[in-house]
Amino acid sequence: MYDTTVVDAKTLGEAWEEACKTMMKKGHKRHVAAPEYQIETLDLPMMIKVEKPMQEARLSRLAEDSREVVEEYSKSYVFGYKDSKKEKEFEYTYHSRLRCYPDCKVRAWLPAISENEKDLKAQIKEIIPNGKCVLQRLDQVDYAIKIFKKDPTRRTVVLSTWIPYRDLMKFGPRREDTSSPCLVLIHPQLVDNLFHFFVVMKTNDLYNAWPGNAFAFTSLQKYMADKIGVKVGTYTHFSISMQIYKDKWEEARKKFKI
Repeated sequence: MYDTTVVDAKTLGEAWEEACKTMMKKGHKRHVAAPEYQIETLDLPMMIKVEKPMQEARLSRLAEDSREVVEEYSKSYVFGYKDSKKEKEFEYTYHSRLRCYPDCKVRAWLPAISENEKDLKAQIKEIIPNGKCVLQRLDQVDYAIKIFKKDPTRRTVVLSTWIPYRDLMKFGPRREDTSSPCLVLIHPQLVDNLFHFFVVMKTNDLYNAWPGNAFAFTSLQKYMADKIGVKVGTYTHFSISMQIYKDKWEEARKKFKI
């Protein structure tokens, strides 16, 4: 049955191992036909809840990547790559979408709908007389920290990666072989001086990528908690399409003795 599966664990390492075992036993066989590859997967909507995300083992000894690799990877999430040229090599990075998000006043203050093209142009001129949208880079992480410092009761702070015009054009003429962020949003909650992190991903490679993703997201969680002056709470990671690719099925069965 293709239904949301919940995995509860104490640490990130334990969570990954239990999630892999669950996927190998209950995963729905699904064919993926992406522009760059075609492959079978075991797939489920999966929510992984971790009680103590900063407690060891933060990385399972069975994970593909080493601790050194995921620690370096997590720094790129929080601070970006040391060499900005490297950051620009990618079509997107989570750092660029979270801490250098492109936006403008026109998009922010445009009325809910426009009747037609003429109406849209008039609305834009009302916001900016010359009709030109001045693009800005927004550090959503910094904004979120400031909001929580000012109002710890705030429940509505959402960090978003999605740029619809660009990311929905995956199969358009200019984006046939490109990708959009797997991370959709982060919705932190500050409750009783504990900073909880809720991460939503459209897809996620459970076997290869999840350990590094979760390590990096919780590093960002701790960074923000420290800046706000509170302790790290729980970590909840929801992927609408969590998967293990077919080329890893046999390896996973042996590793987890399934």
